[in-house]
Amino acid sequence: MKLYQYHHCPYCVRTDMVANYKNVTHEKIYLLNDDEQSCFDLVNAKVCPILQFDDGTAIKESLDIVAKLDELGDSDKVITNKNKGDVYEQLFAEIKPSTRILTYPRTIMIGLPEFATQSAKDYFQGKKETMIGMTFDKAMAASPEHINIVDPILALLPELPIQDTLGIDDILLFPILRNLSMVKGLTFKQQTLDYMQHIAKLTNSELYFSRAL
Repeated sequence: MKLYQYHHCPYCVRTDMVANYKNVTHEKIYLLNDDEQSCFDLVNAKVCPILQFDDGTAIKESLDIVAKLDELGDSDKVITNKNKGDVYEQLFAEIKPSTRILTYPRTIMIGLPEFATQSAKDYFQGKKETMIGMTFDKAMAASPEHINIVDPILALLPELPIQDTLGIDDILLFPILRNLSMVKGLTFKQQTLDYMQHIAKLTNSELYFSRAL
């Protein structure tokens, strides 16, 4: 099997977490961000992640891929049901514009494989600048303002469970926190940091603190 993804994409991270946690034998393929043709060849749409099976068929939609990987993977590696996920989703929905302004410009600056070419960076930048309504230069300059918006939400996060099993809540929450780890100056509670490090180890995922800008 092949798992096509972008390193930065929260939806892709969901699937990569589960593939690693469930010990699913697969090949990771990081597409260039402007490689539309590969996506259309596989699922007739410019989307990631994409899971391609050995027979050449493929599926998209992150939670559908998560369900399939859960089915195919190690049955001893349990994925627990959703518990407080709605609380997390509501908190971060309130600050989505600010998290985008903080993370989008940094995404092309920290050496990720999907931005190995200038054309891939330009493709992403053009789309995301339209989405946030400002240039990446202006977004970077506005970082202090948006850090001040995101920090209080991080402070409101309840104590996050640290356990040996992966949960749907973790699959939904960790990718958001992981992308925020690329933003230097954000304040994470120690318990949140402990949770992030634990999930990163449990799912063989990378945090971005060492690359933070």
